[in-house]
Amino acid sequence: MIFLSGHGGMMNAYDMILSRRTIRRFSQKPLDAELLKKFVNAARLAPSAANLQPLEYIIVTEKKQCAQLFEALGWAAYIQPKWTPDENERPTAYIIVIVKDSKNPYYKYDVGFAAENIVLAAEAEGLGSCILCNIQRETIQRIFTVPSSFTVDMVIALGQKAEQPVVEDMNDSVKYWRDESGSLHVPKRKLNDMIHLNKF
Repeated sequence: MIFLSGHGGMMNAYDMILSRRTIRRFSQKPLDAELLKKFVNAARLAPSAANLQPLEYIIVTEKKQCAQLFEALGWAAYIQPKWTPDENERPTAYIIVIVKDSKNPYYKYDVGFAAENIVLAAEAEGLGSCILCNIQRETIQRIFTVPSSFTVDMVIALGQKAEQPVVEDMNDSVKYWRDESGSLHVPKRKLNDMIHLNKF
C-alpha cells in the first residue's frame, strides 16, 4: 500500500494508476520546487534503454517563466473551437524533458518511462498533470537557454486539480469532449477489445 497525501489515505499502486487522468484546468496554488525535484527523482529511477540515461530536466516554478512557457504550448487539440486554459486555470509549474543524445534510437522509450513516473508521482501527491508534445520546441529552447547539443522533447504541466475528467467506454471516436457543464469526457477502449490470450 502507498500513502497518498492528496487522496486522504492509503491506495495501492494499481488504484493510483486507475485514478490518474490528464488535467487541463488547475487552481492557482503554487508548487514548491522541492516537490518537483521529488518528481524528477522518480523519473531518474525509471528504466533506461542500455542504461544510457540521456534525459535531463528543467523545473519551472517562477510565475513569469511559467507565463512565457504557456505561450509555447498547444492544448487539447480535439476540443473545438480552439481552447486553452483561462488565466486562472493555468498550470503553476512545469517540468521540461530534454535529451542530450537524440541520435540514440531508444531515447523515446526513456522519455515515456520517465514521464509516466513523473505523472504518477504527482498523482500520489494529489496533483494534476498534463503531458504536452504539441509544443514550440525552438521557442522553449531559446527561453530557457538550452544548449544546441540538447533537444527539447516534451513538457509536463503540473498543479492542483481544478477538474475531474470522466472516463467512458469508447464507441466510434477517440476524441475527448466537454459537456454543457464543462466536464471533460475521455473515451477509452474496452479492456476485452485489446487483450489476446495466448494467441491473436
